[in-house]
Amino acid sequence: MKKLTALLLTLALLLGLAIAPASAESKGKILWLSNLNSGIQYEFYVAYWKMIAENLGYTFDVVYGDMSNDPAGNLKQVKNSYTSDVKGIIISMDGGVINIMDEYPDLWVVGFFSDMDSVFEENGPSHDAMNREKFLGNMGDNYISGQALGEAYAKEVIARGYKKVATCIFPAFAYPKHTVADASFRAAIAAYNETAAEPIEIVGDAEVLAFQPLSDSYFLEPGRDELECIVGFCAGTTFIYPKMIEAKAMGFCRDDLQLITGGFDNDPDLLADCGDDKNIVSLTIQGIESAIWPIAMLDAAISGNMYKDYPGKERMDSSVFEINSSAKFQAMIDNSPMGPTLDVSKAQAQWDDMKDYFTSVNPDASYKALTEYCQSFTVEGYMK
Repeated sequence: MKKLTALLLTLALLLGLAIAPASAESKGKILWLSNLNSGIQYEFYVAYWKMIAENLGYTFDVVYGDMSNDPAGNLKQVKNSYTSDVKGIIISMDGGVINIMDEYPDLWVVGFFSDMDSVFEENGPSHDAMNREKFLGNMGDNYISGQALGEAYAKEVIARGYKKVATCIFPAFAYPKHTVADASFRAAIAAYNETAAEPIEIVGDAEVLAFQPLSDSYFLEPGRDELECIVGFCAGTTFIYPKMIEAKAMGFCRDDLQLITGGFDNDPDLLADCGDDKNIVSLTIQGIESAIWPIAMLDAAISGNMYKDYPGKERMDSSVFEINSSAKFQAMIDNSPMGPTLDVSKAQAQWDDMKDYFTSVNPDASYKALTEYCQSFTVEGYMK
């Protein structure tokens, strides 16, 4: 038998064949409870986390959250995907966080791409997660504060010189941040109007889009046919833009009506309509490389090497991409991972750039440095 084994090894060497080593044992699986199921941002996060997980020695899988963010629905989805090797979960839908933690008390949990109000608000249904060691904190979807988001959009409106605008939001039960942002936007415009030579008019109350497109009758309401800009705190590229283009074609609104909103879509036709003199003039989204933060936190916890300067669970802004010029839109198309075709190699942070922020790689890694790094990415980073 020994002779046969030796003969086979000799033949393999002579023929230049590689003897594959036994695969390293996985450190476990990381799940993402996703609020997305398609689109370029979804594709990026999945590919990016898989790349990072593979370098760290984990496997990675996606769980699609309940469309209504229902606690029971989210728990059911996690149960359907849970296996004994799952060690941690990134949660982007905050319905039922405490239910998931009760069901799986040994599971490490971190929030991302969500406001996580159900946990951080004192009357939130999952507020008890703040008392659980296994909950590690949350990094939001751009601005955590609705006030900061509203002020940022008001600044954009003022800078562009619009004089007649309207706002759209998602329902408060699902996105309370939008209601706060709308109020903040209105307060900022009112403050500007106190000294402005030409005040800005906000037409009507915020239009609440119940996860449905802008209605066919929207532009038939008084004053809306003269709007210069719609401010969409919701995903306006999906829920506002198509109806706005239809209304223009039918003569129901001004030809120069423009859109300020959030979200990103790499559809070539839509991207061609983004820029200073286009229909979409500004998009605000999460800086996508911020996705390093939640998986670094899970890795530190799972590996038993928590950051020495970790202050306890926090809720914070991610980095923010304010894509508000033709040059910035072009940079996103040409140089970012989210151009017409997903290309993770274009991300501002590759494995060699980020690895020393992981405590399983660098035991002296700093939580403060990790957080600052993950909040530092800008769209200008693609313009260098």
